[in-house]
Amino acid sequence: MSSGSPTHPTSPTHPTPPAHLPPAFRLNQMIMSLWVPQVIHAAAELGVADVLAEAPLTSGDVAARLGTHPDATERLLRALVTLELLVARGERFELTEMGRCLETGSPVSRRAWSRLMGGPGVWQAWGRLTDCVRTGRMAWGAGDAAASGTEHFDAMGRDPAAAAIFHQAMVELTRGVAPGIVGAIDLRGARRVVDVGGGHGALLCAILEAHPAVEGAVFDLEHAREGALALFASRGVAARASFVAGSCFDAPPPPADVYVLKSVIHDWDDARSLQILGKCREAMADGARLLVVEPPAPTARGNATLEWILTFSDINMLVNTGGRERTEAEYRALLEAAGLSVKGVRETPSFFRVFEAVRA
Repeated sequence: MSSGSPTHPTSPTHPTPPAHLPPAFRLNQMIMSLWVPQVIHAAAELGVADVLAEAPLTSGDVAARLGTHPDATERLLRALVTLELLVARGERFELTEMGRCLETGSPVSRRAWSRLMGGPGVWQAWGRLTDCVRTGRMAWGAGDAAASGTEHFDAMGRDPAAAAIFHQAMVELTRGVAPGIVGAIDLRGARRVVDVGGGHGALLCAILEAHPAVEGAVFDLEHAREGALALFASRGVAARASFVAGSCFDAPPPPADVYVLKSVIHDWDDARSLQILGKCREAMADGARLLVVEPPAPTARGNATLEWILTFSDINMLVNTGGRERTEAEYRALLEAAGLSVKGVRETPSFFRVFEAVRA
C-alpha cells in the first residue's frame, strides 16, 4: 500500500467550455479534451520544461536536445502554446509561469503527476471505466474474478520506474498541503510518529521539520524505501527518520504515539479500509492517537472547485484502486466500525481535514 493514489491536484483547471457556446460544440470540446492530458504528458515525459528552463529555444534546438523528431517536436510545442504552457516569441518558445510547473526541480512541480496521470497504467485503466461501472470493480479486477484488490500497488514492486514516478507524484501533491496539515496536528506529548502508507515521507518530513524533538518512521511497501531515505537526507531529518517495510493488511505498523494515514483510506472500499484501520488499532497502545487525513466529500453544493475535484477523484478511485471518496459522516462511521472513537475533526487551509481518533 502506498501514501496516496492517483488522486486530486490542488488547483485543477476546469475543462468545461464557456456556457455561451452551442451545446453540441461544448460537448464536442469536452470529448476532445482527452487530447490535452496526453500533450502535457508528452511534454513531461520528454522533459520539455527542463530543456527550456534556462532560456527560450527554437523547436529545432529543443528537438536536438531531446533527441526527438524536429517537425513533430514543433507541433507539440505549438500545442503547448495553445494550452498556455509556452509562449512563442518569433521562432523561439518560452515557458510561462504555468509551464514552469513541469520543471523537475520546481518547488511546485507537477511533472511526475503528469507522467503518472498520462502514463499507460492510469490511462489504460480509465479506458475500462465502462466495465468498472458495469461491475462495480476497479479496472484491475473488472474482468478477473481472481483479482485480489491490491494489484495496483503490488505491481510497483515489479516496476521500479513506475513506482518512482508514482511516489514522486505523491510528493508533489503532498508538499503543498503539508504545512497546513502539520499546523492542524496536535503533537503535544508525542515522541514518535509513524506515517502509515507514507510513500517517500513528504508529510513525515514536514512533521519532523516542525517538531525537532519528534522521531518518526514511514511504514510502507519496500518499493518506497530508496526514495524515502533519499528524501529524509535531502530534508535534513535522516537522523530522526526511518523506513519500515510492510503492509498493514498483513501486520500492524511499528510502535508510535501518533499514527498518520494521509490519502490512504480513500484508496480502498469499506472492507479493506477496516482492515487497515484494524491493524492501526492493533498497534495503538493506551494514549496513542490515529490521525486520518482526507478531504471529505461535500454534502451540499456550493464549492464548485471542491465538487469538481472530489467528484472526479471518486471516479478515479473506482477505476484505479476500488476505493471511494467519503463524507465526514462516512469517515466517522468507518472509524467507529473499526473500534475507534473520533475525538475531533480539525480543518486545514486546504480541502483536507484531520480526523483524530483513539481506541474506543
